[in-house]
Formats: sequence, structure tokens, C-alpha cells
Amino acid sequence: MTGFPVQLYVYDLSKGLARQMSMQFIGKQIDGVWHTSVVYNQTEYYYGAGIQTSIPGSTHHGQPHEVVHMGESSLPEDIVLEYIESLKDIYRPENYDLFMHNCNNFSQDLCQFLVGKNIPTHIAGLPQEVLQTPFGQMLRPMIEQSLRPITTAPSIPPVQPSQPSHAAHNVLYVTSAIQLEDLIKKNHCVSVFFTSSTCGPCRIAYPKYDELAERYGSKCTFVKVDINQAYAIAQRWQITATPTFHTFIDGEKLDDWKGASPPTLESNINMLVQIAYPPHPHRKLQLPHILGTSTQPITYTRIPPLDKILAKLGGIEDQILLRVVTFIKEREAHGAREAPLPDLNLWALFVQDQVQQNSISDHIFPIIDIFRVAAIDVRVGSWFAEESDFKTLRSVIKFASDDEKPYQVRLVTLQLLCNMFTSHLFVPHLCQELGPELSQLATSSLLDEHSNVRLAASSLAFNIAAYGQCRRAEAGEEVLGDISVELLVAMIEGIGRETESGQTLSRLLTALGLLLYCAPNIQDSELFAICNSLEATEIVNAKKDESIAVRALCDEVILLLTQM
Repeated sequence: MTGFPVQLYVYDLSKGLARQMSMQFIGKQIDGVWHTSVVYNQTEYYYGAGIQTSIPGSTHHGQPHEVVHMGESSLPEDIVLEYIESLKDIYRPENYDLFMHNCNNFSQDLCQFLVGKNIPTHIAGLPQEVLQTPFGQMLRPMIEQSLRPITTAPSIPPVQPSQPSHAAHNVLYVTSAIQLEDLIKKNHCVSVFFTSSTCGPCRIAYPKYDELAERYGSKCTFVKVDINQAYAIAQRWQITATPTFHTFIDGEKLDDWKGASPPTLESNINMLVQIAYPPHPHRKLQLPHILGTSTQPITYTRIPPLDKILAKLGGIEDQILLRVVTFIKEREAHGAREAPLPDLNLWALFVQDQVQQNSISDHIFPIIDIFRVAAIDVRVGSWFAEESDFKTLRSVIKFASDDEKPYQVRLVTLQLLCNMFTSHLFVPHLCQELGPELSQLATSSLLDEHSNVRLAASSLAFNIAAYGQCRRAEAGEEVLGDISVELLVAMIEGIGRETESGQTLSRLLTALGLLLYCAPNIQDSELFAICNSLEATEIVNAKKDESIAVRALCDEVILLLTQM
């Protein structure tokens, strides 16, 4: 698939002075003081006063000294933008350091993600090259002071294209009668605003209509029709005056009215949405323990004794293993900004090779554990979330799913998958390629004989259910599909069997509640049919003799199950 070209813009902040005078000042030949940015999809991204953007070549640095073609990225644009957004916590304005955490570190991370390549070594290694000289160390404060205002200057704002006077992001502009009829037929809830370019009163209604489109855009389709440009539509719908409004549910007209009164418009659109989407019976319930639980993913951040692990892996001498361990140590000691990413391509190949060869489960367990800790960093998690065909994660999951492997392998694999939820780019894949494998590992592990494996599996089940509930609440989307059915069966059985760990039981009850809360088509829901057939109410009720916290969760889950 053809993607967007990725270019590295290289600027010389010294404007040629470094080449002429570096030998004299620091005793070492330096060809330039390099500042870099990444150009992707006609936008230049760089780090200075935070992560900044400009039209390519229009920054305060002028034209680049060199343009390096890094390759093409076939990643979807929204995925790339989400990744860049996730980096803003690492590349904050106050975190900028000319020598240790600068534009080139940002360019390296972004290029690694987009095309899996490192930026040129002579650029990435320049700060350390300078600091290794006695004069470089001595001049560091002066260099920092003189160049910081240049590197952290604000972006030059791009010229914005002019917009129509009443354009709105969530409003469709229709000129074809066939297109309008198709929209009305195919969408559950539709509002049509018949207007005209010469209608003065219409301008009074534009702001309120656009505001309502922003508010209800995920539930209702908002349309504007200029009858001066769409005569056929005006004739078909017998529009004799503007503004005129029509509303539809499932292709049938609900209401129509004339006039530009914003209060009337708001009242009628509110009624349309309420009729199209009647309140779910679960919304009447008081569920403070289930709904009061944070939906932030459960993660496993404990760092094992890395030096002991390396000693245990003494038979494996691979530089990428050492570099990943060094990355973890530097991130723990100094934070993400002081921990440049290792080559994740090499790390992926290393992990795949160890799993496929192998082998010795005693070696695989610590390698996956190192992978688990590295995945806490959003840059690492995002890279593996977008890896082609999820080769690395798939190979690890397949290895861990083998019942003959030591349970520790399954444990750290479950914890690794929980940590992957720190990347916003990972969770959408739950309902796509990786969902069945994730669900299968989680469901089988919920019935494992080892309590710590069951706890990790309940954490993964919670993360999946919490993601599904967030998408249901925020966008009205059902994203889990068959995963929810498989998880439901395993969670009910897991709740019935769990006798050792109150923490595991609490997580399973909470996950079950999140999975069921406001599930659509409650009368015909497959989820509730399964709950009935498995006697979920009786199973949950039998757990009410546990702790007070477990008892409260049981009561709330039973409330959900009885609202059928």
C-alpha cells in the first residue's frame, strides 16, 4: 500500500560557523549544529517549545541545509496523529535540553515509528561528541544559553484557508435529491435544514444548528440544503419558505416546522434525539462501585532485578538485549526524556527469534519480562501496536498459550498485554486482528490453577471491558463484538470458581458490570441470554459472603442482571 513520504529536514543552527570555527573552539571538527524535523503528509513536526508544527520549510529556521528521504509510511493518518499526541507528555516545553533531550531525539522517535529507521548517526550522536571534549563541557552553559532561544521559539502560524460563513464540522451540505433521500433512508436519526443564500432569518439559526450538530453529531445526521443551489430538492420536498426544518427517524418523517427561533430549534432537536435514543433502563440504577471505578488500564510496572536476569541469560549474547535493558534503567533513573529508544526493529526480531527457536522456556520468561517493562513506555507500546501483522505479540501469545510451558511464561505475557493498554493505538485492535488471540489467552487463564495467573487474567479482562465501556459511553459504539461473549462466559465461570483471591474476584465482578452496563437491545441481548443460561445471578449471589467490597459489587451486578 502506498503511503505518505517521510522526510528528515536537517538545519544547521550555526549557519556554517561550526564548520569554520569548531576546531579552534573545541578542538574537534564539527560540520554543523544540527536541528532536525520530520515532514509527513505536508506538515513539518519538530520539538522546541513542545511539539510544534508548521508548513514544511516555513519555520523560523528557514530552508533546510539537507533533506533526507527516510522512506514511506503506510500507517493511517489518525494513528500517526494519535502517536504524536501521546509523545506530548515526554516532549514538553520545560523538558527541552539542547544536549540531552532535543529536537533530534523527537525526530528519532517519530522516524522509528513511521518507517522503522534511525536518523543519521552523525546527527543523533553530535551532543555526546561535543560533550566528550573538555572545551565542549566547559562551553556547554554558553552554548545552551545562546541556542535555546532559537530552538524553542514559537511556531509561525500557518495561513488558514477561509471557511464558508456558516460551515460546521458535523454538518453535511447536500445538493442532490438522490443523496438526500439516501441519507434519510440509511441513517437512524436525521435533521434537515432547508435554507437559502438570500435568507436573512436563516443566519439567526445557523449558530444554534451548528452547535446542536457538534453536541449530537455522534447520534444524529445534520444536513443543510441551500434550495437556491438544489432546485430539485426544493420541488421534491415542496419547500416554499426558508428556514424550514424536517426531522426523520428510520426514514419516516417525525416533524417539520418553519421559522428561525433558536429555542424552538433546540427543543425540537432535543426531542428528536430522545425519541430516537430512549434512555437505557440501566441509567436509572445507582452503581457507585462499578461506575466509580477508574477505567484507566491496570498495568504492571515493577522492574525486576535486571542484572540478575542478564546473568541468567548468559548464554544469549545480543547487543539489542543489552540496549533494551539500558533503556529501561535510564528511563527508571532519569525519566522518559533521558531514555532514547533502542532500535525496536532489532528488538522485535530478537524476541521473535527467541520464541520461534526455542526453546528454553527458562530463557523466554525473562525476555518477555524485559519486554513487559519496556512496553510501559508509550513509544514502545505504540510501535508494537502498529507492527505489521503484530508479528511479535502474536508469537509471544502463541508461545504462552501452550499449556506445556511453565506458568510463569503465561503470567508475564498477560502482564505484558496489560501494559500494552498504555498506548491509545493498541486498544482499537481489540476488535480487529488481535482480538481473538487476546480473548482466548485471557479466558483460558481465568481458569488457571495458579492464583497469580488468574489475577493477571482478570486485569486483562478488566482492561478489555473498560475499553468497551468507554467507547459505548463516549461514542455509542459497540467495539468488542464476539470478544464480549467469550469473556462473559469465562468471567462468570471464573467468578464461580474463585475461592482464593478477593482481588481477582473484585476485578472480575467489576469487569462483568462494565461489560453489561447499558448493553444495547437489552430485551434481545445475547449477553443477557448467556447470563440466564449460565445462572449468573445465582453464581454472583453466592459470592456475597465475601468481604464488604465484594458484597457491594455483587449487589450492583445483580441489579444489572435483573434489569432485563
